[in-house]
Amino acid sequence: MNVVDILISIVVVTILVTIILAIVTYVAYKLRLAREPGRTEEDPSALRYFVRYEPPRPEQPAGSMATGGEPGAVGDADASTLERLDRDVADMETHAS
Repeated sequence: MNVVDILISIVVVTILVTIILAIVTYVAYKLRLAREPGRTEEDPSALRYFVRYEPPRPEQPAGSMATGGEPGAVGDADASTLERLDRDVADMETHAS
């Protein structure tokens, strides 16, 4: 055997192995599709794997402002939140130094 015959053999074997791998990959893909869960009949556009998270909305009557109807006024709940935030920032500053 000379060098040309060896190179031809390598190319032919490489092509055959590539075709075999392509067939195996296609069969594995079809098997994976067969295992995939089907869509429910109720809502075909529903998300299959994820559920949307909607954060809770604050309980406040419609049309009322925080205090006295003035826009931008700070209510009791907002004031306590701001005080707690100020305390947390002050604690962080003491720990940082």
